[in-house]
Amino acid sequence: MANVSTNDRSVWAGADGRILLALSAGWLAVRLGREAIPPLIPTLIDDLQISPTTAGFGLTVMWLVYALSQYPGGRLSDALSRKTVLTGSLAILVIGFLALSVVSTYAGLLVGFVLVGLGAGLYFVPSRALLTDVFGERRGHVFGIQSASGSIGAGAAAGVTLAAISIGVWQLSFLPVIGVLAVVLFALIRWSDGEWVIGRVSLELGGTGRRVLAVSRARSLLLAYVCVSFAWQGFLGFLPTFLRAEKSFNPTLAGAAFASVFVIAIIVGPLAGRLGDAISRVFVGVIAIAVAIVGLVVLITSGTAATAVIGVVVVATGLRAYPPVMQAYLIGLFPNDSMAGDLGAMKTIWTGIGSFAPTYVGVVATRWSYGLAFAGFVGCLAVAFLILGVIHLSAESQTAA
Repeated sequence: MANVSTNDRSVWAGADGRILLALSAGWLAVRLGREAIPPLIPTLIDDLQISPTTAGFGLTVMWLVYALSQYPGGRLSDALSRKTVLTGSLAILVIGFLALSVVSTYAGLLVGFVLVGLGAGLYFVPSRALLTDVFGERRGHVFGIQSASGSIGAGAAAGVTLAAISIGVWQLSFLPVIGVLAVVLFALIRWSDGEWVIGRVSLELGGTGRRVLAVSRARSLLLAYVCVSFAWQGFLGFLPTFLRAEKSFNPTLAGAAFASVFVIAIIVGPLAGRLGDAISRVFVGVIAIAVAIVGLVVLITSGTAATAVIGVVVVATGLRAYPPVMQAYLIGLFPNDSMAGDLGAMKTIWTGIGSFAPTYVGVVATRWSYGLAFAGFVGCLAVAFLILGVIHLSAESQTAA
């Protein structure tokens, strides 16, 4: 236990610790705002007079822009500087959430979604790359801390949203987000030693694509992550609505169950990251997917509210253990001078495809049921489990040889 305490103090110490604090607080704010949206879906459907399919399309737009911004964000941070891209992304996020805080039409909602997706996409990969620059082989640990910070924000989102809805002004959900993002923006300007670099940058899509796809293990892991991302984005985007429609939860209970996803993630993220650093990141990923599959089956087949909540908690445990370990593994496959762009290219693909999950849920739910839509995610995760299992067994056999 003494070693754990020493390690914890070391990552928070000095200038490095301030960077970790700023980047974690920024991700907390992004998740606070972005995860305030799913609990608002039933309210948005009523207030804006839209269908579940239209609401799902709006979420898809946000996630798709977020996905398409990943590679440019990573590439720009490699070619210019981490500081330049991160501060720019924070400014875009402030504008995006300001737009959502005054929206009264579906068109305005889409504009806000586009800006939030763009800002979040430009923020995430450069923040991971800067943490890797600073912490090196301990990146799994600090990735877990950053992920847990995001989960704190996401967990608070349901409470903030319910408070805003209770006073009849759901747009107020985004005001705390704007304040935190503004503070983080000024903190990064003050604390980061990076230079301001402005210039023309070639995205080098062809070279990056060839480099990423030349690594056979990266190709397999990309397919696995596509499956996980699709399941996660669909699950997260419609969980409160699923619980209300399929399990007869009231809004408060559905919001509490939604918040529990992120409470679990606060604990699981850092633990999974450290465990992956210590043993095998791929093995931890295999276990995480297996846990998520079990949780989904329990959730879909549950006959009581208590069983449904257990299912939600188990799904959250698996799906939130996965990102810190697998992203730490993936970023280690690429050269240091292109790691942000390479990870960004992969994240663009898996998040881009995953962005269609909310639309998939909306279409299936409109025609059949939310339960059937969620059952499709079990199949997605089963594919990912098989891919990671083969990679792990292959690595074990090579080690034994």
